Amino acid sequence: MKLKGFILLVIATIAITSCSVDKCDILCNSGPLGLNFELLDQATGENLFTNGTFDPADIEVLDLNDANNSVPFTFISENDINIIRLGPFGWGTNIVNYTLKVGEVEIFNLILDAEEKTENCCSFVQINTLEINNADFEQNTETGIYEIMVKL
Repeated sequence: MKLKGFILLVIATIAITSCSVDKCDILCNSGPLGLNFELLDQATGENLFTNGTFDPADIEVLDLNDANNSVPFTFISENDINIIRLGPFGWGTNIVNYTLKVGEVEIFNLILDAEEKTENCCSFVQINTLEINNADFEQNTETGIYEIMVKL
């Protein structure tokens, strides 16, 4: 009899604690935001790293809000697609003002205001403002890559 009472008490405790309204059934996180850029020749549409015009070793990203200190970036070279990845954004500092240079050529300025949000137990990065200045560009709707047109 004592065993039955103990088992009922354990089951009741589990049932009460597992039905809390504060808990989420699913926890999800999009992770930080990264932005990808492809530098294309404005006249031909060719990738300027693939055709040898630019060298990835000459890329420099500077933080204009932080005394022009260098910003880490990733250069991704796969299947003749050469892109520059900036980020993560949205965790910590929300507003960035970067300039991307290749050698002595200033390619574009990026102004981004992004912040981490949480809704329905899911966290994600929301972009409040994204500006790319001093360059013509478009975002490829299939890949999400920002295609920056560089006039040589």
